Amino acid sequence: MIAIGRYMLAALLVFYLWIDTSPALDPASMTFAVLGAYSIFALIVMVVTWDDWWLEARLAGPAHAVDIIAFALLVYSTQGFDSPYFTLFIFIVGASAIRWGLRATSLTSVLLIGLFYMVGMLVFRSTGPAHFEDFVDRTGHLIILSMILIWFGVNQWRSGLYSRSEPISSESALDESPLETSLRAAMEGLNASSGVLIWRAHGRKAANAFVARNGGMTVVRTNADALMGFGAGPFLYNNPKNRALARDDRRNLCPFKADELINGKAAAELGLEEGIAIPFRTGGGEGEVFLEGMPNLSTDHIDLGRQIALDVVGQIERHALIIAVEESAEARSRLGLARDLHDSVVQFLAGAAFRLEALKRDLASGRDLEPELNYLKQLMLHEQGELRSFIAALRSAPQIGLDELAKDLRSLAERLAEQWNVLCEFSAQTTDMMVPSRLHLDAQHLVREAVANAVRHAGAKSVTIRLQSDTDQLKLDFINDGSRYPKTQLTGGMPRSLSERVKLAGGALELTRGMGVTRISVSLPISGRIH
Repeated sequence: MIAIGRYMLAALLVFYLWIDTSPALDPASMTFAVLGAYSIFALIVMVVTWDDWWLEARLAGPAHAVDIIAFALLVYSTQGFDSPYFTLFIFIVGASAIRWGLRATSLTSVLLIGLFYMVGMLVFRSTGPAHFEDFVDRTGHLIILSMILIWFGVNQWRSGLYSRSEPISSESALDESPLETSLRAAMEGLNASSGVLIWRAHGRKAANAFVARNGGMTVVRTNADALMGFGAGPFLYNNPKNRALARDDRRNLCPFKADELINGKAAAELGLEEGIAIPFRTGGGEGEVFLEGMPNLSTDHIDLGRQIALDVVGQIERHALIIAVEESAEARSRLGLARDLHDSVVQFLAGAAFRLEALKRDLASGRDLEPELNYLKQLMLHEQGELRSFIAALRSAPQIGLDELAKDLRSLAERLAEQWNVLCEFSAQTTDMMVPSRLHLDAQHLVREAVANAVRHAGAKSVTIRLQSDTDQLKLDFINDGSRYPKTQLTGGMPRSLSERVKLAGGALELTRGMGVTRISVSLPISGRIH
C-alpha cells in the first residue's frame, strides 16, 4: 500500500505539472526532472515489491530516504500553491509510522521539518521576505500535523488487520483440543487459508503437529528438534527462497536465513512454504504456530504475531483452568459422597455390629432374641428408607422446612439411642423457613457421627443434641458425658470426621471440655460460607 500510494502521488503531481499552463511545461526544469525521476522510481518499487514482503522490507529504508530527498527538492523548486510539501509530508510520516513506530516516526518528522526550515531560509534569502509569513504558517502546520500523525500512526493503524477471536467457552472446552481451537482462532484472526501448530509438552522430545488445510484438521507426530524456532519471536519465512525476517527489541528489521529456525526436511513434511511463524510458551509446554495464505502478507504481521501468541497462550491456559475446575469439582463430589456413605451406612453397620455382639452374649444366657432381632430389622428398614431419601436428594436437590428437619433429627436420635444403647436426648428451637437438602443431609450425618464418636471413642452413656437456627446459620450442639477424646481421633484439637464434614460445608466447629462433659458446637451456613 505504501508503494502504491507513492506511485499514485508521484503520478498525480506529474499530471498536474503537465496540464499546468502557468508556467508552460518545461522538461528541462528542475521540478519536472525531480517529479519524473521520482515517478519512475515509485513505479519500479511498486512493481518489484508487489507481492514480495522480503524486497519490500529490504527496500523500505532506501525508499524512505528517496522520499525525504524528493520532499526537500520539490519544496525548493516549487513555491506558493504549487508546492506539494503538505501531501508529501503526510505520506512520508504516515509511512514511517506504519513501518517503524514511534521512534522512527518522530525522527522522520523532525528531519522533514528541519529540511523544510532550511529550504525556506534559502528561498527567503534569494527571493526576499515576500513569502515569509506563508513559510512560518506552513512550518507551524507541519509541527502540529506531525504530532497528530505520530499518535494515530503508532496507536491505530493495526486495529483492522487482526480480528481477535472470542475466548473458548466452558461448554465447548472439553469437546475439542485447545491446540486445535487456538490454531483455528489464529487462522480466522489473520484470514489464513492454512495453518500448522507444533506442540511439545515439557519433558518430552516428540511433538504433535496439528495441520489445518482445506477445511480439515490432521494430527501427525514430528521431531520437535526439527523446528528450532521455539523461544524466538514472530518472524516471516519463505522456505523455497530460504528467507526470513524478524524484528529485534528496538523494532529494527533483521533478515536471516529461514533454515536457521526451520529445518528444511520438517518444513517439506508439513508443507510449509511462506507465511508467519509465531512461537509461544505455556506452563505445560512450548509450541509454534505457522500461518500461511494470508492476503497481503507484509512486515506488519510480525507486530501482530506477539498479540496472536498471547491469545493462543490464553486459549490453552483457559482450557487447562476449566479442566482443573472440573476435576476439582468431581473430586469434591467423590469426597462428599464418600463421607456421606461413611456417616450413614458405615456408621449404621457399625452400630448394628455393636448390637449383634450384645445379642451373642444374650444367646449364651438362653434369652429370647426374637424381639431384639425384630427391632434390628426395623432399624434396617429405617436405614434403607433414609438411604433412598439420600439418593433422591442427590438427584433433585429439593429444599426442606426446618420443622421437618427437626422431626427427622428427633427420629434419628431415637434410633441412634437404640442402636448404640445410649441415652440420646434431642431438643429444637427453630424458625419457620426452608433450608437446602444439602444442609438437611449434613445435619443428619453430623448427628450420626457425633453420637458414634461419643460412644466409641469417649465411652459416653448419654448424648444431648440441641438444634437452633437464625436467619443465617443452623446450630447444632452435642453434649456427652464421656471422657476426653483420644488424641488419635483429633485433628487440630477437633474430632477428625466431624471437622472434615463441617469444613466441607463451609461451617465452624468448636470443642470445649468442663465439669465432666464434652461440648461440640457446630455452625452451618444456610446460604454461602462463613468467613
